[in-house]
Amino acid sequence: MQLDLTATRPALIVVDIQAGVSEGVEASLPHVGEAEAVPKAVDVLTAARQLGIPVIHFREVHRKEMVDFGRELDGDEPVHCLETWPEAQYHPDTFPIDGEFPMHKRRYSCFIGTDLEILLRGLKVDTLILIGAMTNVCVHYTFADGHQKDYHMHVVEDAVYGSDWPAHHASLIAMEYLQHGARITAEQFVDAVADQLASRSVGV
Repeated sequence: MQLDLTATRPALIVVDIQAGVSEGVEASLPHVGEAEAVPKAVDVLTAARQLGIPVIHFREVHRKEMVDFGRELDGDEPVHCLETWPEAQYHPDTFPIDGEFPMHKRRYSCFIGTDLEILLRGLKVDTLILIGAMTNVCVHYTFADGHQKDYHMHVVEDAVYGSDWPAHHASLIAMEYLQHGARITAEQFVDAVADQLASRSVGV
């Protein structure tokens, strides 16, 4: 499938690509595919910057008093992303630059408890492209909320990573179920940006 960016007003949402999520290697949450996905995410981010697509960076951050976790620790996840931990900072390879929009959140979805919708309205965005972590948690829930708020949604399937492979693949299938054509690759996105840039250069 060829991705067409000409008929949409997209924004790139970088979901929780952080230096780490837990204090110390032993306590880290499991992330499968991160080593392969982050370079693909960098490719997508670089292309978005070249085309001037708005970029919104999220990181999950919790207060050191741990009063804002809610039910988040009821499952498999340990304490993570405390505001005092260096691991909670943005990943150095995808760190926000001037002109981009860094935000933090206390919940999985980028829409919950943030001013994302106000920002999207101001940017006149109708399409959201998601990269980052985790496929089956924050990416999936952000996708579902965006879908229910009537945004066109895309997930870059090789630029996201999950808690385990079955959950990662199941979430990608679930997202495609909600919007056909939602799943794209980093190569498709980069090629679509190159097409746009080429069109601009010849005045099309």
